[in-house]
Amino acid sequence: MLQQIRKLFEQIGNSADVEMHDEKDVRMISAALLVEVATVDQKLDPRERNTLIELLCQHYALSSHAAAEIIDEAIEQRERATSLFEFTQAVNDQFSERDKYLLVRQMWQVAFSDDVIEAFEEHLIRRVSELIYLPHGLFTRARAEARDMRSS
Repeated sequence: MLQQIRKLFEQIGNSADVEMHDEKDVRMISAALLVEVATVDQKLDPRERNTLIELLCQHYALSSHAAAEIIDEAIEQRERATSLFEFTQAVNDQFSERDKYLLVRQMWQVAFSDDVIEAFEEHLIRRVSELIYLPHGLFTRARAEARDMRSS
């Protein structure tokens, strides 16, 4: 997955028409991090997959089919992942603080979707939050909001 993201960054860096790639890249970056949460325990619960599709559809105004394709691509590329740095660097470069907050909240929503917060999921979300410089208060608020969204 990181190879795919690296390739996208190279395309952006070498292209005179950055806007053409920007929205797709943001979608893939988000999907990659959300998929990482969903699969950090080496399995993808159907509830997690449904949550991934729903979140991408809502946030990026995608059809279910388009969201599923992005998720499938992210899952296929996951095996090639070597670190979070490329993703988090892209988030730092392209996301506002509000977008970072929403991303972390979505990561929590994925984690809560199967009713079990695995230690690996929590560690991953915490690590991403630190790497994207999300203030701790927003990290805890994102978790609380995601939990409350799940119970409503």
